[in-house]
Amino acid sequence: MFDFTFPKYGLGRYDVENAQKKIDKQKDFQKNSLFVTSNGTCKSLLDVSTSANISERYYAQLVNKVNTLQQAMTNLNLMPVFLTITLDGWLHDFYNGDYSRYHDDLLSKLPENDKYGYLATKAFNHQTFDVHDLYMVLRWQWDKFCSTRTFRKMRKETKIGYLFAVEPHLSGVPHAHVLLYVPFNYLYSLQVEFEKVFCAKRNTTQDDERLTPEQIFNGETNGFQWTLTNPVGYVLKYVTKSFMDIKNQTQIDELQAWYIKHRIVRFTTSHTLIPQWVYNKVYPLENDWLYLSDLNLNAMCTWSAEDDYFIFEDENSGKTLQYEKGLYQYFQDGVLAHEFGEFKEKENIKSSRVDYKPMLRSNREVSYNYNKSPLNFGDWELLSYYNALDINVCGLTHYILIQNECIKRDLVKGAIQSLNECTAFTNGIDELGEYLDNKKMFSEFEAHLDGVEF
Repeated sequence: MFDFTFPKYGLGRYDVENAQKKIDKQKDFQKNSLFVTSNGTCKSLLDVSTSANISERYYAQLVNKVNTLQQAMTNLNLMPVFLTITLDGWLHDFYNGDYSRYHDDLLSKLPENDKYGYLATKAFNHQTFDVHDLYMVLRWQWDKFCSTRTFRKMRKETKIGYLFAVEPHLSGVPHAHVLLYVPFNYLYSLQVEFEKVFCAKRNTTQDDERLTPEQIFNGETNGFQWTLTNPVGYVLKYVTKSFMDIKNQTQIDELQAWYIKHRIVRFTTSHTLIPQWVYNKVYPLENDWLYLSDLNLNAMCTWSAEDDYFIFEDENSGKTLQYEKGLYQYFQDGVLAHEFGEFKEKENIKSSRVDYKPMLRSNREVSYNYNKSPLNFGDWELLSYYNALDINVCGLTHYILIQNECIKRDLVKGAIQSLNECTAFTNGIDELGEYLDNKKMFSEFEAHLDGVEF
């Protein structure tokens, strides 16, 4: 009798096996790649690796980073808030290729840029979303939340820190758990902003099941809690299970395979602490991450990954830590006290990568150009672009998309047209003429522009 059961998290039958082969291949490569250190010791890349699911050093480094951020935020008297972020139901539908709940207004709730992808275009063309697309929607929503008025006001007053962890539902759709450190007096206004940005419907019965009476009285929800006894341990619970236990585990499981297959970053933090690569570089000179981060906040520090250097200056102790292209130097009161390594000039490698940006067409296919997406234009730029459009070149669908955007911004008067319906007119000359008659020339809007704020 055959076993037709499939792995969890939306994985295929062979995805776990393929992910394991990928990990084994990487580990064998690192194990067999040898080099000689400056003191003559022969080591392999595996000896110095900090890769997840391969190196034993990774988890220790991760816990160090989390505990350091917790201590730094405690020193600033900030309160930890635990957030749970889920995606809307219609995005779960897109993951299954179901567009029955799709309508044109949903396009504004999806990213359309280089950083997070042109997912509004993908939705418009009714293409199935994959896990990585949904992950990018989560990150885009988080960036929107961090750009709200309340968040920006907080950042002007104090440093803000967060730990962002991602894990899948059983269906494979990602959701996030975030530990955010904020001033207490911003809690309620921040909760209002949170519910505006992350507006997915919640199962309110979970609030009664998972929250204490005190939390419910405070106005907390399952997605926004601030009375946790061990916030760091709470978020680490979600982080640690996504990594393989190198000492006691030889094979990856379904959860770990999900991250590997879909290229999902398990854990990210704010830029409150010095970057991971800088800490790895400075470790031979100083291993106190909190001390280095305090120098970054209160003293003179600079670094560059491209130029491969860093400088930390502690004016109180007179200590200077310096590194440049392989050469480590430690100065005390301006005098060189210790030096090791060797300065090596590296070749400059120029990338030939070209980023292409999609543009909507009436036949629901995606063509490419090098221009910024018109949906990201400012008001004046968008209106100028709209009036310069040639419908015979850009296609009726793209024309209606831009016209709808102008109407939404009150730049043009008229009714919003359905993108699904407008493709039916492309075969009729009279109907196309009606759309062309609706096109407003630039001179007709000059009086209207006087009242528009840009």
